[in-house]
Amino acid sequence: MSLKILTAPTVEPVSLSDMKLHLRVDHSADDSLISVLISAARDYIERNTRRTLIHTTYRLMMDWFPADHIELPRGPVAQIAVAGSYSYAMPRIRYYDQDSTLQTLTYADEDFHLDLDNNPPRLCLLPLSIWPLTEIGRTNAVEVDFVAGFSSSAAGVPQMLVQCVKLLVGHWYENRSAVQPGFGGEVPLAVDSILKIYSAGDYQ
Repeated sequence: MSLKILTAPTVEPVSLSDMKLHLRVDHSADDSLISVLISAARDYIERNTRRTLIHTTYRLMMDWFPADHIELPRGPVAQIAVAGSYSYAMPRIRYYDQDSTLQTLTYADEDFHLDLDNNPPRLCLLPLSIWPLTEIGRTNAVEVDFVAGFSSSAAGVPQMLVQCVKLLVGHWYENRSAVQPGFGGEVPLAVDSILKIYSAGDYQ
């Protein structure tokens, strides 16, 4: 099983201007650095909580269907209709059948059920049904496209996670030699506490 990003978020949960206000930076010399730190902080939070902050399109690939439901490794998951930049409805399941033909399952509550309130979100079989058979020996025979994120804009991101981004960027900005953004290292206690809350599933 593997997961890749098809469409990255177009905005960050904290704008450069808001972050500079938090840091009390009134010059532009560090704008590029601060922007990089914001993106790194978002990525760090998403990897540690398995929650996506801003709408991101993912593709989950599997060699075959599981025995029961398909767990989506990022949440919260949004049900997306065909509109704007979305050329097909999501979540969408495609698979190579036993004749090596690419088939599509798109009809929620006809082909599968969307359990988006579960943690983690999952795509479930309908009663008395089974997943289709896939081509024997084919790698990545099943692909699931889905959109995860609290919102398409920063306004929809929970304030606790917004504050987490600010605290983490502030820590990295003030301790540039001690911490490598994106590669772990020390984080403030408040950041660690917020990450534990969301990674434990107490909040969707």
